[in-house]
This record gives sequence, C-alpha cells and structure tokens, in this order.
Amino acid sequence: MRRLRRWIALTAITIGLAPALAGCGRGALEVEESQEEPPQVVVMSVTAARARIAPMREELRLLGTTVARRHITLRAPAAGRVIGFELQNGDRVRAGQVVAHVLNREVEAAEQGLAVAQRIDPPEAAAMARSVRRYTHDAGIAVTAPENAVVSQRIVSSGQMVNDLDPLADLIDPRSIYVEAAVPVNDLSLVRPGMAATVTSPLRPGVDFPARVAALAPNFTQGAAATTPARLEFVGSRRIEEAGAPVEVRVTIKSVPDAIVIPSSALFEDAANGSFYVFVAGPDGKAHRTTVTLGIRNLNEVQIAAGLTPGQLVITSGGYALSDGLRVKATVAQQ
Repeated sequence: MRRLRRWIALTAITIGLAPALAGCGRGALEVEESQEEPPQVVVMSVTAARARIAPMREELRLLGTTVARRHITLRAPAAGRVIGFELQNGDRVRAGQVVAHVLNREVEAAEQGLAVAQRIDPPEAAAMARSVRRYTHDAGIAVTAPENAVVSQRIVSSGQMVNDLDPLADLIDPRSIYVEAAVPVNDLSLVRPGMAATVTSPLRPGVDFPARVAALAPNFTQGAAATTPARLEFVGSRRIEEAGAPVEVRVTIKSVPDAIVIPSSALFEDAANGSFYVFVAGPDGKAHRTTVTLGIRNLNEVQIAAGLTPGQLVITSGGYALSDGLRVKATVAQQ
C-alpha cells in the first residue's frame, strides 16, 4: 500500500512538471529563432552613363590615291647642253623662275674654237674672244617655269645634251590634285555626289582634309571584289599636294545633328528576336531592362532612336550578370 501511494505521488509530480518543461522548451526555441539575422539584400555596384544629345554620323570607309588632273611638261627652249639644272622631285617652282639654261651648240662650238685659237695664235685669239663674247652675252637660253607647280619627275640631268623641245621635267599643278577612291559595288547605292567626306593620309599623320564626292565613274573593275571609281575634290585651303599618295576616305552617308547617344558598352542584343535592350538605373535603385530602337552606330557610341530620353542613366558594366529588378548602386562615369 505504501508503495502504491509513493508511485501515485511521483506520477502526479511528473504530470505537473510536464507543461512547465514544455513551456521552457518553447521559450528557448523562440530565443534561438529571434537571434537569427534577416536575409541580406544583394546590391550590385555598377558604372553608368547618361544618355545625352550629340551629333552622330555614319561613315563609309574607302581606300584611294591622289591624282593630278594637270601635268605641265618643262621643255628645252633650244637644242644644246643643259646647265645649272638642280631641280629634284618634290621641289616647288614659281611662275617665271629660271631653273636652268640651255647652252646652244653653236655657242659651245665657238667657245671650244676660241680655246683652240688661244693655244695656236694668242694675238689673234683676243679679237676672236671679243666676237664670241658679243655673240654669247649670257650663260645660255634660260629655262623658266611656266607657272607655280611641283616637280613630279626630273627627266634629264645637268650637262646632258638635248634637242629642241625635249622634256626636261614633269610638273604638276597642286591645285588640280583630287582623290580617286574605290567604292565596292555592294556599297555603291550609299554614295551620291555632293556627300561630305574626310581624307587622311600617312603622308600627313593626324591631319583631316575636308572633301566632297564630285562624281562616280560609270565603269567597274572585274573580279569577285568589283569596285567603281569615285572622284573626290578637296574643299577649303587644306589639301594633299602630292600625286599618287595613298589615302583613306570617310564618306558621311548619314548624319543626325541632335541624336540621343549612349556608349556602345551599354547595349545588349536579344538574339532570339533580333532586338536590342539596355538596363536603366532607375531612381528606385533598381536596374530596369528597356527595349530600344537603334539609329546610327559607330565603334564607341550608338544612337537611340526610341526607348530612352536624354538624362537617363544606362548601366555600362556588369554584362549578363544584370537582370531586371536587380538592386544596383550606380557610379556615373565621366563622359
């Protein structure tokens, strides 16, 4: 009986303590749960640029050479020996400038005869010398440049015998220099007379020569890469004055003076449907995927014809790690 009472008492104590123990367990769990930190919000640091208004040009690049329209041949005014001819290729001459003399053959023969007479009969040679000097009062017949020009090719040397009207040098009129560029057939529809162009050449590194398309030739080269010649004239005071110089031509085929422009690094292409998009850093601190329509494109910048307004921030870093709605911290790059 005593054992039975003791068992009943222990059972009652156990049943009474069970709720308290259970309550203590819930309290400990709640404390542990309350100590867990809330999940961190991911924020991506990116660089961005503002969409701005700027002129944009689309250019077609062509290769060509300079050509002289006017060649001037410097000729001997008489038969004889050329003396004092020191012009070299590339030298400039002025209209009326004496560039050489031609010693007439008769004069040269008289002087040679005088030299012989002075050895044979010196007293008589004095009278002959006076006669020769009256006949040969100068160094010969002057060769003069007909106009301002540049020496393209020297043909004879000083001391050489020439006949009457033999060519002595080929001159070019620097004002007649133009550019002949090769236009691929596939690009021919893009080029029209009157278009503005810029010419550059390794002869003048870093210098741009303004030009315009004057005409397109009606003939084509044969072969896989067929081309047609285009003639470009220099405009303004700056021009290349050497014929045969290699040049590169940039023809402006499209121009927008007030385009909305963004860096090319901000542009993405959706290959699935052939569209383009950018990520705009919004005032809410999130990246927003925005579909855009393109206009003129060049190596570093692109025109946005639709989809953006000036002043919006487009993200220029992050690549394909960006997504719509991603929280971002944008740093505006210097433009």
